[in-house]
Amino acid sequence: MGLSNWPDICLGSLTPLLPEDFPIDEDHEFKPDNFYFLKGCVHFKNTAQILDMTNKVKKSRWRDFSQSFLRDVDNAAKKADEEQEKPKYEIKSCGEMMRTIKTMVDGQKGEKICELSMTFVSFDSSMVRFPDKEHSRHPLEICPVEAGSENKHECFVRHSIPYFWDMSSQFGTLYKCLNQKRVKIASICAFGFGKDAVLAIEGDQLDDVCALSTCIILLNGRDAMDH
Repeated sequence: MGLSNWPDICLGSLTPLLPEDFPIDEDHEFKPDNFYFLKGCVHFKNTAQILDMTNKVKKSRWRDFSQSFLRDVDNAAKKADEEQEKPKYEIKSCGEMMRTIKTMVDGQKGEKICELSMTFVSFDSSMVRFPDKEHSRHPLEICPVEAGSENKHECFVRHSIPYFWDMSSQFGTLYKCLNQKRVKIASICAFGFGKDAVLAIEGDQLDDVCALSTCIILLNGRDAMDH
């Protein structure tokens, strides 16, 4: 049960949400069932691709991005490239002063799914906007938490439920706030030579477009100016 009494509001307020207000639920075992290969999605200037690996890797090998699991992802990605398989999603970009606009489209149909507006300013927020209500009933505002801190936390609210991305350790982690606690629902790992990444997520906990778009923003936003 989420925080249903919380309004769908922007987080850039005088009293922002803080991760320490929601202790991590140590009893929750993270069991991802959806996997995505983010091809060229880190600090990219033109087009990047997102491949759905869910039915192409052995879930039994999942152990916090074990070598065998990542090897499966690598083999599946190479096979998809050889067969010229269309990605599930594509991310296209165009640059602007202090902000970058990227558009996520359906890799099969080319239809627009959402628009990502990313900022390089440390105290400003980034946005994901949707042309319809299929993935979210409202735009998502991704705000920095404790600006200037070494802990790279960003927060957004979807359908009155807060989410925290924590990018301060080896693997990025996405937490969902349930019953006043933080529950781990997704994890992101750098892959290859720094331009690719692999996302693992519990698919029933968050719409995949919302997870991917907010993750892409963190991989390309505030710290990307020098790349």
